[in-house]
Amino acid sequence: QVQWSAANQAPEETEGIFKVAHLIAAVAMEMKELYLDWSYSTGEYKKARKTFKSLQEIRPLSKAFFTRMIEIEKKQVNLWLQYIQEEMGPGGKPENCGKIHWRAMKFLEGESVERFTSRYTLLQTGHL
Repeated sequence: QVQWSAANQAPEETEGIFKVAHLIAAVAMEMKELYLDWSYSTGEYKKARKTFKSLQEIRPLSKAFFTRMIEIEKKQVNLWLQYIQEEMGPGGKPENCGKIHWRAMKFLEGESVERFTSRYTLLQTGHL
């Protein structure tokens, strides 16, 4: 039903199905993982983060649920760094790097900020 809804209905209707489905014990863990993926695909990082925070309080939880959120977090850091690297390349505008860094720091949250900062430093010093 979730797959059909995602393909054929409005996002609001699909989200309503997820909100009910993740409470059914027999499929709760799988639904949480699917809900997290769906949130990321429809609303990007901020929506996935909001979904993760709300679902992590409701048991049962799976290792895959947490692993998936970590993968989403890592993608965010890499995307910002790739954007900066493109601007530093032959076809880019290096003067934009400071603005991109500022936007990344504003957008990222929690451990992602620390990870981005350390990788950005490595990039600036030529070690990445």
